[in-house]
Amino acid sequence: MALLPRSTGYLFLAVFTLSVLVGGADLAMVLCCAVQAGLLVLAQRRPGSRAWVLPIQLALTCLPLFVTGSIGVNQGFLLTATVLWCLPKRLRWRAFGLVAVSAGIAHQDWRESWTTYLYGVLTTAAVGIVLYSLLRLPELVDRLATTRGELERITLARERLQVARRLRAALGDQLDIVIDWLGEARRDLDADPAAARQAATRVARVTRGMTQTVRDTAEEHHRFYTPPLDIDPAARFVPRLTLAALVLSLTAWTVDQTLEATHYRLAIAVGGAAMSSLLLAQLRWPRHAIALLCLHAAITLLPLPWLGASWCVWLILLATAVLLSVPGIRALVIAAGLIALRAAYTEPAAEFTSRVGWVFLAMEATLVLFGLSRFLQLSDQLNRSRAELMRITVHVERLRVARDMHDLLGLTLSVLALKSDLITELVTRNPARAAIEIEESLRIAADARTEARAMVEDLPEMSLARELRSARRALADNDVTVHIDSDAGLPERTGALLVPVVREAVTNILRHSAATRAEIACHRRDELLHLCIRNDGVAAEVSADGQGLRNMRARVVDAGGCFTSCVRDGEFVLTAEVPISEYADCIAEKPAVAPVTGAAPHYSPDPADVTLSVSERPPE
Repeated sequence: MALLPRSTGYLFLAVFTLSVLVGGADLAMVLCCAVQAGLLVLAQRRPGSRAWVLPIQLALTCLPLFVTGSIGVNQGFLLTATVLWCLPKRLRWRAFGLVAVSAGIAHQDWRESWTTYLYGVLTTAAVGIVLYSLLRLPELVDRLATTRGELERITLARERLQVARRLRAALGDQLDIVIDWLGEARRDLDADPAAARQAATRVARVTRGMTQTVRDTAEEHHRFYTPPLDIDPAARFVPRLTLAALVLSLTAWTVDQTLEATHYRLAIAVGGAAMSSLLLAQLRWPRHAIALLCLHAAITLLPLPWLGASWCVWLILLATAVLLSVPGIRALVIAAGLIALRAAYTEPAAEFTSRVGWVFLAMEATLVLFGLSRFLQLSDQLNRSRAELMRITVHVERLRVARDMHDLLGLTLSVLALKSDLITELVTRNPARAAIEIEESLRIAADARTEARAMVEDLPEMSLARELRSARRALADNDVTVHIDSDAGLPERTGALLVPVVREAVTNILRHSAATRAEIACHRRDELLHLCIRNDGVAAEVSADGQGLRNMRARVVDAGGCFTSCVRDGEFVLTAEVPISEYADCIAEKPAVAPVTGAAPHYSPDPADVTLSVSERPPE
């Protein structure tokens, strides 16, 4: 936050104390006001002192009553602000109202005119609220600025909770039911093959339904967007408090000037309302600030030669508008000139000290209006940036979840459905192979539960080596001849970025092609991790507009890599490169193993089925 808005409250107190001195008060009154101003700052800076600050402030305010028979007007301002700082919420506004209502008697001639009493009440209430706001707003604006990280974390947690609810609504307890049915199929495999076949059929049917639901949910989640609301109460309270204090200041000032005027009361009232509205409009529509400033200047300066001292008070509003609209040192020069013009247009018979007093009063008013206006601008800017942060956080998280649902969970359920079909065929023909497939299906169903949970929790990264093994099994079970060529010791965190790419590529091969042969190569060279997947089933994979390919490209590009997919020499070729320099300390060294080719008749419990090889980086 800029230094001037942050220190506006302290500057106001300093100018306020000087204005008491210039106004002709005796030294004791000046010292009393200075001590009260210091106590107010102490209450703001040291919350533990508030219990004893308020009684001392009250005693200092009432002290002149026993000496001169009346309370100082200026001291009432400080007492009202101190009440708002020191008392609990349930009492502060009642006490504030009591002090403001009692402040009218500070004027010695309050019994002679109701307008004098009303002036004292309005002025005390307005200055007290404004002073409280000027001291409170820097703390609240700082809070909005410093809680952005916390806001991001809370927004992410809320969005993940909503995603978890959507996943539960999409899947419910169906994965648990699928696991139970697979357990039934395993138990009935020897004793009742027909019941085992029926259980496997139910698993295939329910799993396909879940697969379609997950993909539809992912697509809907990809499109669905509702801007979230800021959960910090200060985000709503700060602009409201600032606007209320600003409107109250302008209203009280207009009423005060109208009541004090002896001539042209209607013109002063209409002019004050018009120029206050122009200042608020300038804050509301900053794009038109210069045009509004020109109109404001015309309304303020043109009547000045005729209305003179009665009208010159509105030069302060124009000075505030200049500070808000004109950049650089020019704003300070113009504002100083307007304040000097305000002093020059006082009553012709006014003494020099009176004119100096008007300068201090003009500086006080300008500081108040500028400080509140700047806080309103800052709070609006911060709230807009916080809203944008929340929107981006939710948008990125929804894209991530949509990709994971489509690429990870969707593929796992698709493989589970295919295996259920295979189990249905093997129950009577090859019970031993069926038992192995049931065990593998149970593992896949458990993986699906883990993946669903991983979408909304910070679980460990997935292993690329393990995903390559799963890819070989899934392809081999569908009579696709597989050749996997991979380095040993793949970097784990970078490899995890390519897991969804491998999974979605295998899904496309199984669902959208008639491939009989596939090759997967994954190598590290220099600071890049290179993945290449090719197959001979190019008929339905030529289009690059599918959601799966878009997701893969987005994942790789987001990681700073490059992604290509094309048809080359009768094969569909997919390549992805991801930089790994930032993950160099996360490399897990694993022993190289022999290459694996061909379609395996069943799964091997031994996970060692990747090979050590080196390939050249493909041309860019």
